[in-house]
Amino acid sequence: SAHTVCVRAGMRSQPARVAAQWGAEEAPRPVAPSSQQRRRQGRQPLDNKKRGVVVARRDADGGGAQAPVARNPFASAPLQGGGGVAGGGGSAPRDASSPTGPMLGKGSELQRVYNMPQHMGHNDGINCVCAVDDRVYTGGRDNNLFVWRGTPTPGGGFELAQDSVIDLGQSVTSLFYDAASRWLFCGLWNGDIQAFCKDPVVEDRLVGHRRSVASIVVHSSVVVSGSNDGTVRLWTRPSPQARWQAHGQPINNPSGAVAAVRIIGDGLWVGAQNGITCFDLNSLQPRGTIPANFPVTGLVECQGYMLATFRNGDIKIYDGAGNQTFHLPSRGEHTSNVSVECMMHPIANKPMILCGQQYGYVTAYDLPDFRPRGSFVCRNNSDVKAILDVKVGGMFMTAGAHGDIMVWQWGAPGAGATAPAPAPAAANPFAAAPGGVQQAASPFAVAPALATGG
Repeated sequence: SAHTVCVRAGMRSQPARVAAQWGAEEAPRPVAPSSQQRRRQGRQPLDNKKRGVVVARRDADGGGAQAPVARNPFASAPLQGGGGVAGGGGSAPRDASSPTGPMLGKGSELQRVYNMPQHMGHNDGINCVCAVDDRVYTGGRDNNLFVWRGTPTPGGGFELAQDSVIDLGQSVTSLFYDAASRWLFCGLWNGDIQAFCKDPVVEDRLVGHRRSVASIVVHSSVVVSGSNDGTVRLWTRPSPQARWQAHGQPINNPSGAVAAVRIIGDGLWVGAQNGITCFDLNSLQPRGTIPANFPVTGLVECQGYMLATFRNGDIKIYDGAGNQTFHLPSRGEHTSNVSVECMMHPIANKPMILCGQQYGYVTAYDLPDFRPRGSFVCRNNSDVKAILDVKVGGMFMTAGAHGDIMVWQWGAPGAGATAPAPAPAAANPFAAAPGGVQQAASPFAVAPALATGG
């Protein structure tokens, strides 16, 4: 199997990273905690007064369109303006034989097609991102859930516009949308899960965890949540009209505080502080634990295998039985993992893994041989907290600990940024919804009121 191919760990010392310049460097967003402090996901961000800093509001120094405040993310809001597309720049030189590949910049196969202006978006770091039909949702440490939609620009590109913003009262630590049931689940810092149904427009609150909800999945209409309290909980509904209820007792995870939950076949995989534990879905008993010296930061299912990333930069692949089939050690300048995503290269038609790291860097590897395709920088010193494959035109989105949101597109070297290929709105979160904004069908959807967009 190609997964068993040994990869030489290029442990040669590398010079310090030089940030790739994608146009003029923006001033850092006014956020106080360092990236080291932000790595503690299960910790509630301090109140501004307690941490002795003043966080400037985006609309105080540059204006910008206000975003309507809503109670339910599926309640439609009036159209608002969006930010422009940032231009390309140069790339820092690096030997293509580097363990993390060449630096990707202007003129390379990767183009940054959108960079959110600083007066838009979250007042603090972003923890999670997900796509819901023709919208993108971002959850932040500022307690807000932002809803974004794509709008075309005169030059043939697009921009993101704030559709609405929902104050959830707690830092949003995880997001998951189940397309089958049309429920959006928002894991919160205090352990609650705020749930919104798109059709009909209703909401619910799942209360049970004692600490932040790090990961959520849905399997066979059962919600599975993993928390920093070291437990996994299952949630069910007796009928489609009933409220969500905890199913049985919480499952104690032998490997500690949970960072990620995923399902392959009849196995529930739980990535955690001290390793990976696999539970049998039929008995809910642990089949075994794979110990690790470093915390797990992500789990991704790829072609029947489970790919795990670790905080120190390691990447390991396991088959369905839990046998390790591949190990890419931390190497070169890839010495951390914060987020991970798998996607297809639109031209090479090969799967890739994108590893978001500390200080704003992302490294892409081709699968299954793990050849480094290259690395690039998002926002300097802003840990890449989330990566989202848009699944259209080789585009993906990154979100960082400084509140930055960027959109990227793979293509041919030197081709420059291009507009995404036409696709149904349901498959493309950056395509404007046909017919404009749809009105909510539920009488319980609160009409949006204009307020500052944050």
